Amino acid sequence: MASQIRQTVVRVTELHRRLGQIIRRVVLSNEHFVIEKGGLPVVVLLSMSEYEQLIKDRKLAEFERFARALGEEAERQGLTEEQLMAELEEDKKATYREMYGEIPE
Repeated sequence: MASQIRQTVVRVTELHRRLGQIIRRVVLSNEHFVIEKGGLPVVVLLSMSEYEQLIKDRKLAEFERFARALGEEAERQGLTEEQLMAELEEDKKATYREMYGEIPE
């Protein structure tokens, strides 16, 4: 079961006064802090591990969208998986040649 994430809203002025305490709470718990300025939420504080997981999830979703689009385009063009892989390999070699010259054998 996933743990509950607590969200606490603080104003920028309060953040200035309690920064050390707030950072400790973020690091030691699943607490997130929404920082408000002028009554509007502008920043969120969360632990580094949660941030890294967020970035990892975003990259995975981006890769999945790319892979799906690639598969749909290959299907549209009537390519088999083998043909697609061969074309990708040729494109990879051409890119290498453009950047570095001849491909070592």
